[in-house]
Amino acid sequence: MTPPRLNRPIALVDLDGTLADCGSSIAERLAALRQPDDSPEDELKTEPPPYILARQQQIMSTPGFWRDLRPIPAGLRLVEVLKELEFETFIFTKGPSDNSNAWAEKFDWCRVHVPELKVIVSEDKSVVHGDVLVEDWPPYIVQWRQRWPNGFVIIPAQPWNADLKALPENSIRFDGSNLNEIRRVLESIRKETRALPASGR
Repeated sequence: MTPPRLNRPIALVDLDGTLADCGSSIAERLAALRQPDDSPEDELKTEPPPYILARQQQIMSTPGFWRDLRPIPAGLRLVEVLKELEFETFIFTKGPSDNSNAWAEKFDWCRVHVPELKVIVSEDKSVVHGDVLVEDWPPYIVQWRQRWPNGFVIIPAQPWNADLKALPENSIRFDGSNLNEIRRVLESIRKETRALPASGR
């Protein structure tokens, strides 16, 4: 006999740019590689030119890059709220297809900073279902919402998502100062999920 499943809502929490400060570390290293004729604005684009992409790849392939990223305090506070509200919370990160070492280093980072949480590493974030996705990268948000339109998205504020003209439906921007608002939204999602029968999700 299969035991009844507890209706705990599932939260998928991104790593890079949400919990681990990948952006600042890349920006610091890009600045060190910058040439006189380079445009700093190119470094902030969602789709940067090839020369920036090449430098980013070089930086992110450096041994220890992912393992040594600084934690983002606001992201860790959000994880604590999810735990307090009894969400089934997973770290959910993309594994680079050309850098298997990054997979191991991301796992190592999680074991140091959020050792109690299970880790999902995927090459395609859109295939994993959850009630809540915490994600800062616009293309991943779009892909995930296309597959799971009823899911709710929390968008950690970053320079690369600042130009979103309007927030996607069922989403909220998180800038570190509106944690109480985020908590109210999560409480509502938790109540709705618990009201569903086990087969209703």
